[in-house]
Amino acid sequence: MILFSIFSYLVIMDTSLQRVTSNKIQQINATLLAEELQRLVETAGWKFLQEKYNELSYVEANADGQALTNRIAKLIGNRMEEMNSALRDLKQSVDENFSKMTSSNPYVQCCTTDRTYTFDPLFRAKVSKNEACASHPSYVNPIDLKYPNKEVLETMINNHKSNRIIKNQYLGLKSGLILFYPATKLVDCDSYDPRFRPYYVSSTSYKPRDVVIVLDISTSMMGEKLYEARQAVITVMETLGHEDRIGIVVFNKDVYTPKSCYGEMLVPATRTTKQELEKFISAVVTGEGSNYSAGLRRAFEYFTNNSIEDIKERDQVILFVTDGENTGEDNPLKVIREKNHQLQNRVAIHTYGIGTGLSSHVTELLKNMSTQVLNDGQFGPIKTGNCNMIEDLKGSSLREIMGMYYYSSSIPISQIPTYTLPYKDFLSKEFVISGCLPIGHKGDFIGVVCADIRLSELVPEIIHLQHGEHSYAFIIDGKERTLVHPLFPDPRDANTQSYDVNNIFNFETAGDVDQVIISMKKKVTVFMPFMFNAVRDHCKMILGQIGHKRLTTTMIESRGDRLRDGDLSRTVEAVYTWVPINVSGSNLSLCVVMEKNTTIKTLESLSPKKGDFLYHRWDLIKWPTVGCIYHNRYATKDKTSVKFTADAYEGFDIYKQAMETETEIYMYEQYISGVIQTNPGLKKSALNSLRATSPIERFWRTSSGQAFQLLWRYVMTEDGVVRVYPGVRLSDDYDPNLRPWYRKTLSQKTINVVSPPYEDLFGGMGRVITLSRSILIGRSPGEKVEAVVGADLSVYFLHQMLLDLYPLCRNRTEFSCIVIDDSGFLVMHPYFTETTNKISYPIHITHKEMLISKYLTSEGILYQQPCRDTENKRELITFRVKLPQTKKNGVVNKAEGYELRPVPMSNLFLILKSRHMNEEISCCKDPSRPPNEKKCLSDGCLCLCYEQLEFNDCENKYQNRDTVIPCSHEVPKLTSVSINEISKIAKLDRCFPLNCTCRNTESECFRSSGCSWCTSTVNGERIKGFCHFMEVCPHQQCLSTECESKCEANTIKGSKTPIWVYVIALLCFMMFLGFIVACIVYIVRRIRQDGNDTYMAARQSEPREVRTSTSTYQELVPPEFCDQGRFLLHSQTEDCPLSGLSRPALSGDYIEAFEMKKGCNGRGDIPSSDSPCISQVNMSHCKEDGLTKEHTKMN
Repeated sequence: MILFSIFSYLVIMDTSLQRVTSNKIQQINATLLAEELQRLVETAGWKFLQEKYNELSYVEANADGQALTNRIAKLIGNRMEEMNSALRDLKQSVDENFSKMTSSNPYVQCCTTDRTYTFDPLFRAKVSKNEACASHPSYVNPIDLKYPNKEVLETMINNHKSNRIIKNQYLGLKSGLILFYPATKLVDCDSYDPRFRPYYVSSTSYKPRDVVIVLDISTSMMGEKLYEARQAVITVMETLGHEDRIGIVVFNKDVYTPKSCYGEMLVPATRTTKQELEKFISAVVTGEGSNYSAGLRRAFEYFTNNSIEDIKERDQVILFVTDGENTGEDNPLKVIREKNHQLQNRVAIHTYGIGTGLSSHVTELLKNMSTQVLNDGQFGPIKTGNCNMIEDLKGSSLREIMGMYYYSSSIPISQIPTYTLPYKDFLSKEFVISGCLPIGHKGDFIGVVCADIRLSELVPEIIHLQHGEHSYAFIIDGKERTLVHPLFPDPRDANTQSYDVNNIFNFETAGDVDQVIISMKKKVTVFMPFMFNAVRDHCKMILGQIGHKRLTTTMIESRGDRLRDGDLSRTVEAVYTWVPINVSGSNLSLCVVMEKNTTIKTLESLSPKKGDFLYHRWDLIKWPTVGCIYHNRYATKDKTSVKFTADAYEGFDIYKQAMETETEIYMYEQYISGVIQTNPGLKKSALNSLRATSPIERFWRTSSGQAFQLLWRYVMTEDGVVRVYPGVRLSDDYDPNLRPWYRKTLSQKTINVVSPPYEDLFGGMGRVITLSRSILIGRSPGEKVEAVVGADLSVYFLHQMLLDLYPLCRNRTEFSCIVIDDSGFLVMHPYFTETTNKISYPIHITHKEMLISKYLTSEGILYQQPCRDTENKRELITFRVKLPQTKKNGVVNKAEGYELRPVPMSNLFLILKSRHMNEEISCCKDPSRPPNEKKCLSDGCLCLCYEQLEFNDCENKYQNRDTVIPCSHEVPKLTSVSINEISKIAKLDRCFPLNCTCRNTESECFRSSGCSWCTSTVNGERIKGFCHFMEVCPHQQCLSTECESKCEANTIKGSKTPIWVYVIALLCFMMFLGFIVACIVYIVRRIRQDGNDTYMAARQSEPREVRTSTSTYQELVPPEFCDQGRFLLHSQTEDCPLSGLSRPALSGDYIEAFEMKKGCNGRGDIPSSDSPCISQVNMSHCKEDGLTKEHTKMN
């Protein structure tokens, strides 16, 4: 059967060869490639499964946006309340055990190097869940530290056990000690001080802060004083959170502030503004004089430049640092009185005198400045600040003292937590939100307790929202800051940095969306009852309003890889529905956006089938099948393996807490087969998807004879069901929604989608491409995608396919055959088969084929498509390839030597390029760098790159938000947890007999995706080529010394076929060949009976020399046969020694026979090479003594 399949494939290829070279108007017929792709995608099971889905019944219902919004908001609120409950338990435990704290440390040190921890998937880090670790900065005296007892640790452990969604828990004390659960190895323990972290500082006040630092840079500050002062200023900036603002003034006899808006207004404490201010403070130099009054006046201007309404909801603080006498003429106390009265005495002033040269006059002045002795209380309550004298900078830490500017005896011990905006967790590398509560003992502030929750586990319903084809959701707070949005970085992405540019209007661009946002952030105060003693004014929730509105908006969808493929934008009529998230201490609101009149179609319940489910975790359960090797993986050819992603579960909480054990998998099997009724948490739709895709297992098993063409076959549903054949184990975090090829297929759901080559990490198969197609609800293009069927192919297999389809591609000295996708990325190029280097990134046509890129751009076929990389303040440039209507069949540029044709029903374009075409070195340098790291050149070079956008850092917003649509977020890169299978497959046989080692030619070798033609040793030495398994030499280079030429017929253990079966099969095959030969002989003899032999007629004709652009030809034309459907001989000058040819043939040359079709003029004209009545029917190989095959064939 395998020989028959190969023979059938070669017959199809040979027929295709005859068809393609006959058309001289169109050198390449892209339809041939389209037909092969369609055949392969059908081999992968697309047509079979689509027909199965067409037979299924669906239940249709109108989407209820209000009910969906209420449900998601309630779930998110409940999770936050659970975290709050855990915080209150921890706070109470610390308070009750405070008097039991001792100087004896019962905890391991967080930065110790002599401890080994175990990786825990829940924490995504190496931890010990039965321990906590302790740490303190080096400048804190250990004698001053007291440690909580183990009862506090028990509370942390119980919190984690009762609510696994809570991750890190920590206690930060006023002494500088931090207790961290679970115990793990931290870094920078000597410098990490919890008291300077935003989560700690924000818990000490109900309001955000405006902080202005006034620093003396007189000559006396030179050296150590200025160094220590700079470090202290940086520490103060570290304490500020996302709601705080900052300004800096330095002075000697003159006053200096940072340039541009940094010196005119208080700026938000973002990562960018902190970096800019740190550069400013690091660059200042000392000078003569010390004018206190000038520095204070400039500091107050930061506040007076804002309205009273703007600052009344904030705390204002000035930190004044000096080391010597005031040389200014004005009285600083009068300046404070004048300026602060204008602000209703809202500003508190903390003063810091450093060094041993401070006079008593200076000391007294600094004290009076902090108490504002000249101010009048009738303008408002006077806020008394702290006065600090630090004489010995080596013995005392200015950084520590100044960094605790916020501390006072009146810090409120609130029962309502504060929350951070999402930030990057150093352990899991994912985005988290911290909730914190201040703790006190007998009314005195002693520190804070905090807990982290991953954003992906707080809002899974938003991340995995599937409610119709076009729907999404987002969350904002009362300051228009975005926590979650589909255009935001994915919270699971391990490579994304924390983001600052979070204003919702950067992502929501609909005309009247401001009305929605205003309603969402509008404050409605709701007082909350508590069991704890607290001030009533602070026991409240600040909520937004409820509403819904219809808007015309633009929805952004990923086309694959955001950085390279860009996005697809759709204008839709949508309904915005919003509600507040009811949780104490929060001012968050949720909005769900759905296309108007959205209907939800769900499969009707399908009956269970016993045995159609094999879970992929062979390491937990024993597979009831025979194991085998499939491309370096432990596999089974008897079953498909199944995995569930987060989309398959009723709640993400269930997915995360479903610790996969043998018992858990047994429950899956029993429930899916209908033995038990207890649902382990799977969605009904996922269960139906599992059953709906089960028939494809039999299709794949019975078509295993095609295994030599495809590496892997799989189907992945939108409901989170992943089914792979042959059955193998998948990585724990595998999710097709995070793969560019999957997203690309969803965005082009009615065609075959082919990805650019990439290195296979699944089975070590070298360079592969993915061919995929969407399964739709019904056949209508407008219907929703239910699943995606895909298969992986070797790059060499695709290359060989092109050689078989298009003979011109074989002539590598004259032509190059190139395939690109609709983003301009190379899918096939000679480079992919010539290099032994790994392909770690997609390669764009602008990098390898600069001239063709320019020509396509000039024709409007290749064009740029920008989008705004919001966080990085850049405009990303990607490309599209699209033929205008006037050139929908392609373009031919004979002058430049290339031809481009669209491949029907796919995202591909086929290019035939003349090797004589002038080459031009690409101006696009370093293609390995993504476009967000390469600035566009000013010389008009066509590249994947970025342009810098104008952004107002001081207001944290874009100057113009309407010019470019925002980009979608980048597909996250997760940390996979896999298992080593080498020992498992050591003594197993291969699943399918590919017989790579017995394939004798390179072309025969590459007609199997699982085989590779080895041409070099592991050391790179060139050797005589031979065929082997792809995993042995994936890039045509051997991976080990065991790679050698040897023919070993593959057998499968336990399934040896008797020899008589092979004998009968061989006899049948020979009989079939004999029948075919007999038919051919019979047809030829019948045709020759009419007495008009083509070649005999040709020999009587006079040869006519015709010059073309590439070769010199002789055409022997029998005029009397032009209208009778006979054949012409069309050969190269130095071909076979037939009558009429002037020179003997050379070995290896070719003869091409062409058929004259009906429609010639019948007058005996010699048709040109461009005549539409010529089509190729045969190509025969020559030897020195003539043709080895029939040199002609009558129709």
